[in-house]
Amino acid sequence: MKRLMFFSALAFTSLINAQKLKKEDVIGFWKLKESGFYEGKKKVVKEFDNCRLMRNYAIREDGFAVYNYMEGEVGNCIPSEPRLSFWKVVDNRIQFYADEKNILEEVVVTVNKDKTMTFASYIPVPFKDKDPEMEKVLNTIHYDVLEKQ
Repeated sequence: MKRLMFFSALAFTSLINAQKLKKEDVIGFWKLKESGFYEGKKKVVKEFDNCRLMRNYAIREDGFAVYNYMEGEVGNCIPSEPRLSFWKVVDNRIQFYADEKNILEEVVVTVNKDKTMTFASYIPVPFKDKDPEMEKVLNTIHYDVLEKQ
C-alpha cells in the first residue's frame, strides 16, 4: 500500500511538472552533480569520486544528445564510447531513443530552483516478480542531479 501511495504521489508530482517542462529547459551541457536512489521516501546518495562525476549529457537543440559515461578512479578515468541518440520531451519526461521503436532511456525531469535538473527513473507501471527482492530492485527509483555548465 505504501509503495502504491509513493507511486501515486510520484505520478501526481509528474503531472504538475508536466506543464512546466519545455525543450528550452533541457538544452545544454549537463554534468553529473549527484546520483543515488530512493529507499522508501529516504534519499540515498551514491558516493562518487571526481572521475565518475565527469559523466555528462550534451542535449542539443537539433534533437541529438550525447551521453558520456565515465568509470574508474581518479588518475585512471576510463571513458566509455559516447552514446549518441535522438531526444524529445514527452510530458514531464525526456526520451532518449535510437529510433521510434527503441527507447534507450526515459527519465522524469524536474527543473530545480538552483539551476540543476533531476532525472529520475520512469516506471509507468510497477514491475511484478515472484521474488520480492527482485521486485524491489526493479521498482527502485534512481536519480541523477545534473548541473548546467
